Amino acid sequence: MMQPHIKCQEGDVAENVFLPGDPNRIDLIVKHWDSFREVANNRALRVVSGEYKGFHVSAVATGMGCPSAAIVLEELINIGVKRVIRIGTCGALKGHINPGDSIIPYAAVRAEGTTREYLPPEFPAVADPDVFQALVASAKEQQVVFHVGVDRTHDSFYEPIENLARWGNLTQDSRMKGWSYPLVSSEMECSAVFFIGMLRGIQTGTVLSVNTTEPLDAIRNNPDLAYELIESPHAVEGVEKAIKIALGAMAKLVQSNG
Repeated sequence: MMQPHIKCQEGDVAENVFLPGDPNRIDLIVKHWDSFREVANNRALRVVSGEYKGFHVSAVATGMGCPSAAIVLEELINIGVKRVIRIGTCGALKGHINPGDSIIPYAAVRAEGTTREYLPPEFPAVADPDVFQALVASAKEQQVVFHVGVDRTHDSFYEPIENLARWGNLTQDSRMKGWSYPLVSSEMECSAVFFIGMLRGIQTGTVLSVNTTEPLDAIRNNPDLAYELIESPHAVEGVEKAIKIALGAMAKLVQSNG
């Protein structure tokens, strides 16, 4: 059946899909492929399919935020997609993480409303272990700087600063002085991708490129650190690194599992 938002049907899209948010990022992805063709482009939800290292792949833009990402992923699953790697950007929540670094989250905090329409917030959003391990292996092989941990997915880019700062409150607790908190990134789609993948029985994972820094232990005293996008060469280079990590991971997964 033709899917109403992505305007694709079974056979248009590969079982293995890369999910960028920005439709223009697809151009950066497909330049590494052996061949490609544009399948659809409705509501900026651009769909391109092709070949990479002898296997069929697709790249599909989700737009911004969990509502749009959830729609795209549900419709892709309807037409046979089995494995998804999100390629996105994020803010770094630790001071030692720099613009251009890569982040590979193994789980996401569901600080958004979309997935709560499915199940209560106590249910976790977790990446597929095989996809996570393939992404880590790919990053190591390419000798790039990367970090792992928990992502925070939220709905509002221009939310009140207290919404973000409260996640750093635990660092002020005397009992937590020795705690190295696991929150490493903040963005707007990961939890929906992980969560829906778990519910629908497909493999999902994410690699993110850092384009701003907003460390939780410093943000309360300096709110200007939050939500200031960094247009630096390092941030631009970071997207290319994330793409190469995702491509290497997908090749490993296909070769291992078909």
